[in-house]
Amino acid sequence: MTHPNYPYLLLRTAFSFMTCDGHIDKSEVLKIKDMDKANKLFGDIDITKELETMLEKINLKGMDFLKDYFRRVNKAELSVDEELDLIQVAVDIIYADDEVKSEEVRFLRVLRTMLKVSDEKIISRYPQLAKDFMWDDEFTEEYVKVLYSNYFKNQSLPEFDVSDVHDISEDSNLGDIAE
Repeated sequence: MTHPNYPYLLLRTAFSFMTCDGHIDKSEVLKIKDMDKANKLFGDIDITKELETMLEKINLKGMDFLKDYFRRVNKAELSVDEELDLIQVAVDIIYADDEVKSEEVRFLRVLRTMLKVSDEKIISRYPQLAKDFMWDDEFTEEYVKVLYSNYFKNQSLPEFDVSDVHDISEDSNLGDIAE
């Protein structure tokens, strides 16, 4: 059975990947809202309100917000399917703006170290990930520490504006969201 906080962890995954590169693209926000509309991925969470709340928190805490996300993932007792869903949400957000940034890839690598699901199961469920996101890394304790440290070293976040996540879905010009 899915943990009651699991939909929130999925949304926090989407939000963390949306912000980890220091930029919120409208297509990423729209992707989150589409994920929810398509299959209520985030349960009964008020997406717009929760995105605004997370935006306020990340503006207050900066990189500590993202570190806290990883702590939550690390502490969560997730099934293989739930871990695979986290990966899918992360990758969907990475691809949402049609640009894969190095910060997003490094952030995904850190997430990957915290999951127990095997690479074989990931590739079996999401074959497209083999090309862009699978590595032959050996997740030793030292490797994980260095990977985590390298992501957060010299990385900073700007202050995000609430307009980045507010009322985007009501834009009249959704056909051309590329900037």
